[in-house]
Amino acid sequence: MSPSLAADNKEKLTIILIDGEEIYLRSGSSYTFLQDYQLYIKGTDTEGKRVWVELSRKGVPLQDAIVTEGSQFVYMQNSTEILNLTVNTIYAGADGVLVRFSPVYQYLDTRLPMPQNPVESHENVSEKNVSPDYPEMEPQAKDFDMPLFLLGLGTVLLATGFFAGKRKGK
Repeated sequence: MSPSLAADNKEKLTIILIDGEEIYLRSGSSYTFLQDYQLYIKGTDTEGKRVWVELSRKGVPLQDAIVTEGSQFVYMQNSTEILNLTVNTIYAGADGVLVRFSPVYQYLDTRLPMPQNPVESHENVSEKNVSPDYPEMEPQAKDFDMPLFLLGLGTVLLATGFFAGKRKGK
């Protein structure tokens, strides 16, 4: 996906960096957008119905709000919309909340340099922004040799069958 252009009613071109994607955030975690904007879940009420979110950039708080399902969090800079997130669902659990924002839109902040990194797919962004509590999952253990494992398993099964056959013969 690459940044796209959109014209608003004033015929001013707007560059769309994130176009209607969805993101998931859990209590105490943050999500980093392009141009170093960061959305952080600061807290939740006891029922898990309201969530306190804060937007910052390079550690400087820009805006915070208490949001509920169906509400929007919009950040504007000099009458120009930069971020627009809709709280789609709030999942409450024993470990806190998981918030699904969808759709999510980010527009280029013209005061800042154009992002140099290509826009990543949703899957890559999600993996990159997972909190350090959860190490990256690998399909199999490091230094695990699958052919050797299967050979050993086959040997065990063959030996078991051989000795089971000798026992029946007695």
